[in-house]
Amino acid sequence: MPQTELIHGDRRQDRRYELELDLRFSYEERGVIYFGTGRTQDLSHGGVRFHTSTPPPAGMHVELRVDWPFLLQNVCPLELLIRGTILRSDARGTILRMSSYEFRTCGERSFTPAVARGGSCSIVG
Repeated sequence: MPQTELIHGDRRQDRRYELELDLRFSYEERGVIYFGTGRTQDLSHGGVRFHTSTPPPAGMHVELRVDWPFLLQNVCPLELLIRGTILRSDARGTILRMSSYEFRTCGERSFTPAVARGGSCSIVG
C-alpha cells in the first residue's frame, strides 16, 4: 500500500508580513465612486488582507493607499499605493489580489482627514 504524504503548514507562494497600518480605498461601480477606510492585517508580494466596516464587493477593482510607517530619507512621508481586485470578504477580513504597487511621497497630513472623519465610506456621484 503506498504511503500518503501529508502537506502541513502554509502553502502560499508569497511570505505574508503581519502589519497593521491605516489605509484608504476607493473603487468605482456603475459610475459612482466609493471611498472607505480600514487597516491592513497582513501583506505579501501578491496580496493584502485588510479590515473595514464596508468591504468592497468581490470582483471589484480597488485602489488602496496605505499609510507607510517609514520616511523617505528620514524626511518625507510615504504611502504605498496598491491596485488590485477583491477576491472575497469574510470574518477574517477582505482579501485583495495585487496587480500593481508603488511607493509615493505624500503630504505630512494626507491621512489625517480620512482617519479623523471616523466614517468608513462615502459616495461621490
